[in-house]
Amino acid sequence: MDRGKFCDLNEEILKKRFYDCMMNSFLPDNISQSPGALLNGYFAEIVTINTANPKYLRSPPVYHNHHRKTHKYSKDYALHHFQDQFLEDIPEEQPEVASVLGSCPDHQREKLRYFCETCDEPICLDCTSTEHRKHRFSYLRDVYHKQKHSMASLLGEGKSQIENTRKSLNEVKNLLSKLQEERAQMEKTIRENTQILMAALQQQEDKLLDELNDAFKSKESSLRKERQHFELILERLSGSCQYTEKAIKFGNELEILVIQKHLKRRINEISNTRKDYNMSNLKNVFYFPDPNSPENIRKALGNIVVSDTCSDLSTANGDGLVRAHVGAAAEFLVTAKGFDDHPKTRGGDLIAIDVRSPSKAAVTSEIVDKGDGSYAVAFTPSVNGEHEVGVTIHNQPIKGSPFKVLVTNPRVYDKITRPVLSIGNLGEVRGKFKLPCGVAVDSEGKILVADCHNHRIQIFDPQGRFLKSIGNVGDKNGQLNNPTDVAVDKQGNIVVCDKDNHRIQRFTKDGVFINKFGGYGEDQGKLKRPWGVSLGNDDEIIVTDRKNSRIQIFKEDGSLLRVIGCHGKGQGELDQPYHAIIDSKGNIFVTDSNNHAVKVFDSNGNFLRHIGKEDSGQSMLKYPTGIAFDMDDHIIVSDQYNHRIQVFNEDGSLEATIASGLNGLGQKCYPKGVAVTPGGYIVIADSDNHRVIVL
Repeated sequence: MDRGKFCDLNEEILKKRFYDCMMNSFLPDNISQSPGALLNGYFAEIVTINTANPKYLRSPPVYHNHHRKTHKYSKDYALHHFQDQFLEDIPEEQPEVASVLGSCPDHQREKLRYFCETCDEPICLDCTSTEHRKHRFSYLRDVYHKQKHSMASLLGEGKSQIENTRKSLNEVKNLLSKLQEERAQMEKTIRENTQILMAALQQQEDKLLDELNDAFKSKESSLRKERQHFELILERLSGSCQYTEKAIKFGNELEILVIQKHLKRRINEISNTRKDYNMSNLKNVFYFPDPNSPENIRKALGNIVVSDTCSDLSTANGDGLVRAHVGAAAEFLVTAKGFDDHPKTRGGDLIAIDVRSPSKAAVTSEIVDKGDGSYAVAFTPSVNGEHEVGVTIHNQPIKGSPFKVLVTNPRVYDKITRPVLSIGNLGEVRGKFKLPCGVAVDSEGKILVADCHNHRIQIFDPQGRFLKSIGNVGDKNGQLNNPTDVAVDKQGNIVVCDKDNHRIQRFTKDGVFINKFGGYGEDQGKLKRPWGVSLGNDDEIIVTDRKNSRIQIFKEDGSLLRVIGCHGKGQGELDQPYHAIIDSKGNIFVTDSNNHAVKVFDSNGNFLRHIGKEDSGQSMLKYPTGIAFDMDDHIIVSDQYNHRIQVFNEDGSLEATIASGLNGLGQKCYPKGVAVTPGGYIVIADSDNHRVIVL
């Protein structure tokens, strides 16, 4: 606060104190409480201040009463008019705001004329000598513009909040409008399912009653036949027995003998034809109701599930959603998430998996609810080709669904005898090469080649047909000088190792320059004839800084993340490495050429192990260059001066050696860059034969 403002404020303060003391001194009941020394002290303070600032010695201007009243009335009217309009917009805060706009809440008779910058609130004159006595304060008019600017910022923030609130309100309105539709649709579905079940129950009832009727009719018919048979026999026997009784009682010798013969024949006939009724021949009819039927019917009708699982935020991850082998189980994990984007901690959601082969035939899948909000899924494809995997939660697709899964037959490297495709030969026209050094394959199977001595990147379709080229010789943006490697990120952007310009350049999939980084030097972030480039799991750029004997890892914008290795022959040291790649665990595999090995580091650069040496210490590699992973995480290495490709298992043991069919017509194959296609084929830059081959 400048001196003028300080004097202005103190003048008003002292005037107020002087007025209070004078009034207290002249009031009879306060005379004893107002010592003259205190009053004299105030006079002295006023004189001191006014002497220090001569402008206060001038007489104050005199205003006519009618002018003062008119001015006060107009200001008060405008203030109250504004207050009325303002308070109408915030009725819930009207009492609090009105009390502040009227007068000081702590000193009712005092107007708010000052602003305490310490407490950020308006204050009155009395406040300056009490609770705000040691605070920094100014006139309201002096902080008006500053506070107005602050209010404008708050207004902008408030309008932004209004817009966000309006969006949320519209979302809630949309949900409310859809709510009745969803409820009506679910009610319709429940009634339809109920009618279907009732119709099925009615059909089953009719069927059971028909079966019951047929069974009892059959049994009744059988019993009636038995009854007729026994009634006939009984009638015949009864008649014969009655006739014999009369003969015995009234007949003569001749009649008795004749009747005896007849009765004997009749009894024999009846004995031969009559059979006693056997209960074992009777077929009983039973009805066995299923005691679980009511529960099964309830289950068949379905359940109402109230879930906070959000299908749009739920995810699925695993190798089984990327690639799979024919006849082998492809597995992945579904993670259910709530509307807060946090994983669920309980299971029980309705998960459905729909796997379709290239011919759209359904593939059986299995789902295991792990009870912690995650679900293990497995399916076994029977044919190769691109499969489609749909994942839904409560009949709604999850994030990323449906997924495309490439199913291939597992490669048997020992059976490879010759290339399935050879691209290019020596030349400068498109489709020809001059010392190709690096290769890459994008997600669509297109093959990208770093055509080193032609200073360009050439792109071919999966059948080897030329598509386009990027770059020409030079050191400007987009120009190249002996590029040695190329990579493709998840968005399809092309990353080029521009060796003799000592830099990395990035292009769009159409070949448009994006950015560059590096530059000649030995400091971190600088490069000296870099050779290899690859992409990490999060599209970080891994550069093999060959002449500096180290690996440098960058962000897409060229900012350095970390440096791995240094020059030397030791375990964690490198000597002119060619290429580096990163696995799913974050481990980095480097072809340490002059040390004739592949060295493995963790994500922090700590040495883990080496690959390519026998137990005896004898190396299985001679100046290795390119390196890649296949679909089964085998490590494929270009064994340059042994003129072969070596395939290792994850533990470093040798899986296979590929040498047949590699050599060209002119000379032996010196394989450099290597990549793997989505179908599992190996693409090799056969640099000294000026071609690219596919195994």
